[in-house]
Amino acid sequence: MKNKIKKIVYDTDIGWDCDDAGALALLHGLCEAGEAELLAVTGCYATPYLAGCIDAIDTHYGRQVPVGILHDRFDPRDVTDGYNGYDKSVAEHFPHRFPDWRAVPDSVALIRRILSEAEDGEVTLVATGSLTTLSRLVTSGADEISPLSGRELIEKKTERTVVMGGRFFGTWPFEYGVGIRTPHVTTEWNIDADIPAAQTVCREWPGELIFTSHEIGNWLITLSSINDDERRRDVNPVAHAYRVHHGRGGRESWDLTAVLYAVRPDAGYWNLHPWGRITVDDEGVTGFCEEKNGRQSYLLPREDVDTLVRIMDGIVESSPYYDHPCPPREP
Repeated sequence: MKNKIKKIVYDTDIGWDCDDAGALALLHGLCEAGEAELLAVTGCYATPYLAGCIDAIDTHYGRQVPVGILHDRFDPRDVTDGYNGYDKSVAEHFPHRFPDWRAVPDSVALIRRILSEAEDGEVTLVATGSLTTLSRLVTSGADEISPLSGRELIEKKTERTVVMGGRFFGTWPFEYGVGIRTPHVTTEWNIDADIPAAQTVCREWPGELIFTSHEIGNWLITLSSINDDERRRDVNPVAHAYRVHHGRGGRESWDLTAVLYAVRPDAGYWNLHPWGRITVDDEGVTGFCEEKNGRQSYLLPREDVDTLVRIMDGIVESSPYYDHPCPPREP
C-alpha cells in the first residue's frame, strides 16, 4: 500500500545557515516525487528579505506557497544597514512576490489558518530554527481564525512535529560519530536562539514531538554538487545561498535530516530513542527523561552516512528544476 502524501508546514530560520535552503530544496524534491505537499513556509524571525528568499526558492521550484514571518522578532544583526544574510542576496537576485515585507502574514496566524482548514491528524510540522513560532502557536488562544486554542489545534490536526534542535550527549547511547571527539559545547544553535520558547514547546506540546539533533546531521555533508558549478548560482537560488554562505562545497545536513524524517518516517533511515520527554534547562542544554505515556523522542543513527548522503543528494539532484534557468529579478 502506497504511503499517503505528507502535508508539511515548514518553519525555518533561513538566511542564517544555508542548510535551511538545502532543506527547502529537499522538500520541493519530495513534493515533485509525489511524497509531500508543502502547505506553507514560515519564518521564526524577520528581516526585510526573509519572505522574499523563501518565495524565490518556492518560485524557482514552480510553487506559490503561503509564506509567513514573525514581524516583531528581528534578526539581531542590523536589518537595515550592512545586512549580509544570504536571504538578502537571494531576494535581490531572484523573482518573488514580496517586495514589501511588511505585507507578509504573521507566521503563527498563518499556521493557525492552515491547521484550522486541515483534516484531523493530517499535518506534519517541521521546524529548523528557534522554537519561537511553535511556542507562540502552542500558547495561542481562540481567535477569529479558529475557536480552538493552539494546543487544541496541534492535538487535533497534526500527525507529528519534527524539530531540528538540541544535543543529547548526556543520553546519547553510544560514541558520538566515528572518530569524532565529543565537543565541549553542550548547547545547540536553535535551542540557544530562544531558550524560553524551547522550554515551552517541550513542556506544553500535546502531540508527537521528534528531535533530529546536532549529532544526527553533523557528519552528513550534502549538496556539494549544487555548489560545484559557479554558473549554477545564477540560475538556482539554493545554489546561490550556498555560494554566498560559504563559497564552494557542501554543508552539514542538520535541517535536511528533519525534512527527510518528516516525509519518510517509516523508511528506516534512523532509529528512535525510547519515548519520554525532552528537557531544556535554563542554559539551553537539552536532555531526556523517561515519562510514562511520553510522546517525545529523538533520532538515533541506523543507516550509514554515505547512504544517507546519496539519498538526500539524489532527491535534490533529480528535480527537473535543479538547473532550471530562473532569470534574475529586474533591478
